Amino acid sequence: MRVTRHYRNGMVNFRKNNNKSEAESLLNTLRRNSASRRGSTLASILGGSSRTSAASGRFDTSKLFDRNTVTSTEKPQKFYYDMQYHAKSVGEYAEALQSSEKDSIYDKARESGSTEQIVSNIENFVNQYNRMMEDLEESGSRSDAMLRTQFDSLARAAEKDLAATGVTKRSDGTLAIDEKKLEAASVDTLEKVWGSGFSVKAGAKAGTVEATAERNIEAEKSSTYSPFNRTNLYGNSTRSAGTYFNSRR
Repeated sequence: MRVTRHYRNGMVNFRKNNNKSEAESLLNTLRRNSASRRGSTLASILGGSSRTSAASGRFDTSKLFDRNTVTSTEKPQKFYYDMQYHAKSVGEYAEALQSSEKDSIYDKARESGSTEQIVSNIENFVNQYNRMMEDLEESGSRSDAMLRTQFDSLARAAEKDLAATGVTKRSDGTLAIDEKKLEAASVDTLEKVWGSGFSVKAGAKAGTVEATAERNIEAEKSSTYSPFNRTNLYGNSTRSAGTYFNSRR
């Protein structure tokens, strides 16, 4: 059978085009597989998952952007600022209730015949003390748990004296006030209980909580780092930013 030149050329071109399409298809497949492997590797490094888009078959990098910045701490700065404020307030109210100073709050109460200011300071002390105890409980750290236990021991040792002014210790370590009994207490009783002893010791211990919160605030400021920042991976120990190997509190 005679084969025309145009038919023969058409068959040759068809084979060439067909082989070219198969080669391009294979090359595209290899490229997609390579991209997928690179995406999976990147996700593994950053702690992400190798998710792909069903429509394009490509790695979904949108999940990685929230991992560019990682913090090494569990509590935000606001938590430690609150803890610092509550502990500082406990110390301030404890100092205001001390009877060792000249013209103390008790001397003024005797002159005026009113214990209103003493009662107000005790109520504020208890309020801030309870908030501080809640902070220590929420913190979850071992050192804060030990501080909480120490405060609980102080309150337990003074339980009888505190009760004379209408203040009792709850099972969780916080304090409760019987306002009528507190307001009915004499100046001498208030001075004996709150002018020294528990309030002074608790105020001094609150200074430790305040200092601990301050350290945590400073640590929080320097604990944010980017795993893509070379200085965080290879910088020296004097850098101000947190390192990639910072442990979680």
